[in-house]
Amino acid sequence: MDDERTVPTADGTDGPRPASARRVPRSTVAAVASVAGVGLAVVAALLAPTILGSAVADPTLPRSSPPDGSTAPSPGPFDPEHGAEDTTALLLALPGVEDVQVNGSAGASSAEITLVTPLPSPEDAQRTAEDASAIVAAVPGGGAWSLRVEGTGASGGTLAIAVGPGMGTDRGVDPATGEPRPELLGTDAVADAVRLVAHDSVRRVFLSPGSASVDVRSPGDLVPVAALVRAEGRGLTSLGVEGSGVGTYDGDGLTVPDDALLTLLADVAAEPGVTQVVHDAVRDAFPQDPLLTVITSGDAAVVARVLDGAAYSGPVLAYQVHGSTDGGSSATRSGFVAGVAPTTEARPAGACAPGDLTLGALGFDAAAGRRFLTVTARNDGTTECVLAGAPAVRFVADDGSETDVLLEPDDDGLAPLTLAPGATAWAALSWRGGSTADDPPLVTTLLVAPHPGDPESVVGLSGIPGVGDGLDLLGGGTATIGSWTPARELAS
Repeated sequence: MDDERTVPTADGTDGPRPASARRVPRSTVAAVASVAGVGLAVVAALLAPTILGSAVADPTLPRSSPPDGSTAPSPGPFDPEHGAEDTTALLLALPGVEDVQVNGSAGASSAEITLVTPLPSPEDAQRTAEDASAIVAAVPGGGAWSLRVEGTGASGGTLAIAVGPGMGTDRGVDPATGEPRPELLGTDAVADAVRLVAHDSVRRVFLSPGSASVDVRSPGDLVPVAALVRAEGRGLTSLGVEGSGVGTYDGDGLTVPDDALLTLLADVAAEPGVTQVVHDAVRDAFPQDPLLTVITSGDAAVVARVLDGAAYSGPVLAYQVHGSTDGGSSATRSGFVAGVAPTTEARPAGACAPGDLTLGALGFDAAAGRRFLTVTARNDGTTECVLAGAPAVRFVADDGSETDVLLEPDDDGLAPLTLAPGATAWAALSWRGGSTADDPPLVTTLLVAPHPGDPESVVGLSGIPGVGDGLDLLGGGTATIGSWTPARELAS
């Protein structure tokens, strides 16, 4: 993650209302109803049961409250000149609705309702939302419909639920399977949201087909609010602290972040100088492993030491801390929370003995800001042997110090490679070049182990074309390493 990362908010859909949006208060509706006589009330009485039946039959529509058992004829089409007014009146006639906004003047199919304060009971609010969905969905000629339900709890927490095929919500694709992410709204989204905002610690709930996010009052509220969400049987795509850069984002929406992670976020956020603590459950960059990014106005090394020594029992988690050095210049520190790196697999059967291998490097290249180097292993033994997974690599700078680099796999691990006597395998090392304007230490030596835990070999980089004075792989940077593969001819 780079320094320009913007932290997602719980509701990414807020924005200026369209110029055609029409909000009609209750006083206006009363006037319309008095002119129309009892006709409007009859339309409302007949329309809701019919639409509710259609909503239940069509799985793309939200579930609505059941009809009362009576049989009602289908209503005729709305007057095109008064479509928005008619829709508004029907929506305002629903129990628990305080205000209505309908977009468009005729054939409207997009609406927003605001629930009364204090909010109706969860069950009543859910029924009202279902009936409102049915009314908006039944507007003729409106195309794909959408409805937004908003409200404010007694403690000031707000809710927003967006439903309907017209929302245009992109649920995205699961990077692991390539399949569309599941629909996240569920059948009782409004009731769930009402129950959540009844708690003082919950400041914002936003639910839609592709998003399920909650903002809380303070970092200390993350764990208890996560328990409330679990109790509703929901998952989250994000859980953050209102008005701050603290939270976990890009979740699957089906599960809730575990307490170990949320406690870590709260603890790190409390460190002096820390302004952001962002956990990316899924990253756009490959590898897509989770990453904890911390921004601090102070010494990055101080926060890194806190993370290294954290009492964290969750899954392995890489971190990057962006801050400064004790001298005031910018600095980045990388590592793994609690000092626990990914578990290495056992050495394969028939693994190459380190003493039978000659390790080296070649093939430096650069393109589009990235750098590439090939780590090599030649079997100098008399029998074939096996290499599996990726080599372990450490980096030594020209001043003799080890360069702090977070090394991550750039594939899921290839099949073990059988290496014949005299044959060579390679592994691709890649990183984004750092700035050398201030003459930072450059990497001039690699310490390479064929398998993690094997004895290391010293691999000097002097003389490799393109390397020059050293690699611009700077402290706090991130590099990726591929699994061992059969060597192929490199471009000269």
